[in-house]
Amino acid sequence: MPPRSTHTFILSRVQLQSAYICPSCHFRNAFKSFPKPRRPAYRAAASAQRRASTIASVTAVNAKKDIPQAFQPLYEALTTLQREAAVYSNLSQVQLALRGLESENAITRIAVLGGPDGRKTRRLVKALLADPLLPEQDWEKHLLSLEDSDGRALLLRYGEQLAIDQSHPLVRTLSLPSLTLQSHNLEILIQAASPHSEEEGSGTPMYLTPGLESQTSATGRFAPVMYPVHKALILAQGGGITQTLLAPRTMESSGIGEDMITAVVDTPWNELSSAEAPLGPVNPINLQRAEEAIATFRKSLDNSFNYEHAWFESGMPKLSTWLTEGTEALPLILKPTVRRLIETLAIHAEHALEQEESNQLQKQASSVVPTSTRETLNHYLSNWAETAHTELRDGLDIAFNGKQWRKTAWWKLFWRIDDISYIFSDILRQSWLLNADRGILYLAGRIEQAGLLPSRPTNPYQISSGRPNPQARLIDSSPPNPRLSDLIPPTAFAAAPSPTTHPLSLAEKNTQTHPIPSISHMRSYLLATSIPPMQSLANRLLLHCLSTTFLTSSLSALMYISISTTSAYEAGGIAAVGLVFSLRRLQKKWEEARGRWIILVSEEGRRVLRKVEDGWRGVVRDGGMGLEEDVAATEEREKARRAVGRLRDAVGEMGR
Repeated sequence: MPPRSTHTFILSRVQLQSAYICPSCHFRNAFKSFPKPRRPAYRAAASAQRRASTIASVTAVNAKKDIPQAFQPLYEALTTLQREAAVYSNLSQVQLALRGLESENAITRIAVLGGPDGRKTRRLVKALLADPLLPEQDWEKHLLSLEDSDGRALLLRYGEQLAIDQSHPLVRTLSLPSLTLQSHNLEILIQAASPHSEEEGSGTPMYLTPGLESQTSATGRFAPVMYPVHKALILAQGGGITQTLLAPRTMESSGIGEDMITAVVDTPWNELSSAEAPLGPVNPINLQRAEEAIATFRKSLDNSFNYEHAWFESGMPKLSTWLTEGTEALPLILKPTVRRLIETLAIHAEHALEQEESNQLQKQASSVVPTSTRETLNHYLSNWAETAHTELRDGLDIAFNGKQWRKTAWWKLFWRIDDISYIFSDILRQSWLLNADRGILYLAGRIEQAGLLPSRPTNPYQISSGRPNPQARLIDSSPPNPRLSDLIPPTAFAAAPSPTTHPLSLAEKNTQTHPIPSISHMRSYLLATSIPPMQSLANRLLLHCLSTTFLTSSLSALMYISISTTSAYEAGGIAAVGLVFSLRRLQKKWEEARGRWIILVSEEGRRVLRKVEDGWRGVVRDGGMGLEEDVAATEEREKARRAVGRLRDAVGEMGR
């Protein structure tokens, strides 16, 4: 479009100036031309902050990752495994597998684990990464010149320029222009080998999750930080320990093949043919021979035959092939190293689930008490029951024929009325199944020790609520006496029975809450329910006796005074009849009450002994039959097993 001419622009301005505008519109336009008041700065900033807070950043942490469509089912299966089977999986390896699914050409991590001499391990890595067609590079010299004084691991990755980053407290990162690292997208971790072959309880070899030592700020101790890898190469000084750790049966049981973990031993041999150095758990190599081969080829291309001969003699070709095996990237195809890692995760999770179930079965079997132990405890119970019944009979005979009991005779109520409760209580506390109560406490401990009582968690440390406890004991005070309720599970005495509630009837009504009555509870019940009525009856009988005697005596005196013909013998006869009647009634009623109390105490003692014996015999018979299955743990294992199965199905779908 041609540019607008200056003349046309001037003409338009003239036309606008000469145009007619009505007065109302002119007033409205003049009002709009007034400047608007500016908003305060703080309000504008707050509004801008509110607007900014509602906009999600493209770099948000929870932003959805761009997973290739072909890897989406496998990524979801791994996420489910991480959520449902976290206890049975190595989470660091799961995270590494998830990162491997985020792109088709994921980074392959390889750990080269050597001995205390880190220079030898770096020499091996240099021989594997060096290009014989090029002269010695700066990164090769720099790699050998590094020191291991700080004990940090060394991470090698590709970089256009040689650079080292030592800012990380756990690992040093060396970027170097290696064609092998670039073409195969490799990262190599150089570190000292761990002395342990497997992580405790997980079945995951530590070589695939080497630990980077991190010093804690609180205690100054070193805690390992797991750094998972896809493959591990172990350089050992001698073959004995490596052969033991990498035995074929161990590798097969853990689901790890030779393509994931291999070991080499640098030997002083001058010649090693490929037939003498098969790729297996341990491969002998000659590192010095390999370095000489590279140096010979770099001197002149005419030495290619000598280079090839020396290189094969060193045993390095198969090791170099192992280094890059499975790292090729193809469109819409999972990398073999990532696939092997995921398969290993599934195998380890299944192994952990089987181990957990095996442990549960062992606990179930070990919790079953043998028959010989039950027979021994039944024999102890029979002896206790016989001794307890004998104690009840002899103890009550001694008590009811003793001096204290004779103080409660009917004719001694006139001056012993206030001692009735004390004497009766003293008989129950001193002569009623004391040794039987201690004996069943000891026997209950033996039963619990045998594993016949269900275990309950103990909480020896109780956090104070800030309020004083009036029943709390001082530190220097004597320990409390043992109680039977300390050995019986909480369900046995979920609610403490009332002193006026019969323990035997309570046990019969609810066998789950109160399965076994207690002798001490029965004693408390008798003290609370049988002694107060006896005291009340003694008071009533004595009052009736005194009142009857007083009334008949008053009546005889009144007759003697008011009737002149009544002789003193006649008037005294009426008083004597009242006295005899009241004393006879006092004797009869009180002796009957004492007899009933003797029978009550004896019968309740026999009943509680029989109930206690039957209850503990039931515990010996039915207890110790194995731990009850934990429903929550079983459901958790089922979820984990389904997650592992889903992961296996997803891996199988990727192979089709």
